[in-house]
Parts: sequence; C-alpha cells; structure tokens
Amino acid sequence: MNLALLYLILLAGVQGLTEFLPVSSSGHLVLLQHWTSAFDGDVFLDVVLHVGTLLAVLVVYRHEVKRLLTFDAAAVQYLVALAIGTLPAVLAGLLFEDEIEALFVNPRAAAVALVVTGLILFSTRRTRSDVLRLPGGWHPVAPPLHKALLIGCAQALAIVPGISRSGSTIAASLWLRLARDEAARFSFLLSGPAIAGALVLHLLRGETTSEAGTLSMLLGACVAFLVGLVAVRLTALMVVRRHFWKFALYCVPLGVVSYIVLG
Repeated sequence: MNLALLYLILLAGVQGLTEFLPVSSSGHLVLLQHWTSAFDGDVFLDVVLHVGTLLAVLVVYRHEVKRLLTFDAAAVQYLVALAIGTLPAVLAGLLFEDEIEALFVNPRAAAVALVVTGLILFSTRRTRSDVLRLPGGWHPVAPPLHKALLIGCAQALAIVPGISRSGSTIAASLWLRLARDEAARFSFLLSGPAIAGALVLHLLRGETTSEAGTLSMLLGACVAFLVGLVAVRLTALMVVRRHFWKFALYCVPLGVVSYIVLG
C-alpha cells in the first residue's frame, strides 16, 4: 500500500469522524492538508468523501427519511423547516464564495475558528433542553419557522473552516430549547441538503477530476461512510446525555496549539 493511499484513507477517516462530531471537518482538513500537502486543493476528492458522509446520515436516519417521504401534513411542515434552515447557508455561500475559498488556504484562521467552535460548544453546558419522548415511532414535530431560520443562520457560520456545522446547529437548537434528541436529529437531517447542494454545485462547475484514482476515491468514500455511521450515533448520544459541551475540551486546545505552531 503506497503512501498516497494511506493518506487518502486517513483523510477519509478524519472526514467521516469530524463531519459529525462537533469539531469541524473543514478545520481539520485545512490543517491536515497544510501539514502534509497531499491532495491539497483536490476539490472533487473532498466532494466524494462528503458523499460517503451523506450516505451515513441517510442510513442512521433512514426511518425518519422514510417517514418524511410520506408527505403528510406533519412531514411537509418538517420539510419546510429544513428548507428554511438551508437558505442562509446557500445565500452565504453565493455571496461570500471568494472570501470562503481564501480561508481554505489559511490554516491560522482555521485554528482561531476551532477555538470559537470550542466556546460555542462550552456555552451549551447550562442549556435546559429535555429529551422528547413520544409513544411509538418518530413523529415529525417541526420547529417553529423562526427557530429553523436561526438554526440555519448558525449553519451558515460553518462555511468558515474551523466552525463546526453540527456544533453550531446543535448548539443553536439547544439555546432555542429544542428537545435534545430533536436538536441532534434536526441538525443531521439539515446536513443532507447542504452536502447534496455542494455536490451538485461542483458537478455543475465541471470539477470532476482528482489526483486520486477512481478506486481510491471509492475506498475513501466507504471509509468516510463507515466512520460517519459511528460519529453520527456518538454525537447524538452525547447530546442526549448532556455531554455535548465536552467536545470543547478538544477544540480549544487544538486551536490554540495549532495557532502557536503555525505562528
């Protein structure tokens, strides 16, 4: 096994783990690519790895997705909330595309953003959300649209490398007093349109080539998928058990040490 393939597997594992743990996949990838230089700026490889993580969400929440596809009144309300929550990230991506791309080659900015993510996570320590317990299977209970919009604004912040998407959206959900299990569920379901949208955008731009071969990319997507399955379940468990804030104990030291080393 050559060094490039080993690095791709490492990159895929980091992507799958950090996409859903609230520690910022983009921040980790910016730092990792800065220190290794392998596959640096390989946009299509990044998209393929994101496909693996998207599949992980769809598998873990397959019952919820199936329920939403019934398109009954409750499901439609929930889908509308997801659509409203997706809009801020779409607008931010279109309006600040050049600025965002510049940040992806600025590892010191990613290090600072990791510290910010840690502070966001720590702020959830005293939130008073409970766990929603309903008889039977999951029933779509959409958050009010103004709350969905605010959670979407939190997701928009995560276009900055180092700001965790799951961290910011789950934190916002907890601040807004969503039930803890629903905060995790809404956040992960909200990631679906964001990841799918990024994939479509890159395909429309013709960004369909990579330094990695086809088989290597497929292997990377599989690794990201398998690791993502574990990460989604672990994060949801940490939210429900009120340990979500403890991820700050990782993000803040990593950001500080990275900033010092890069300085």
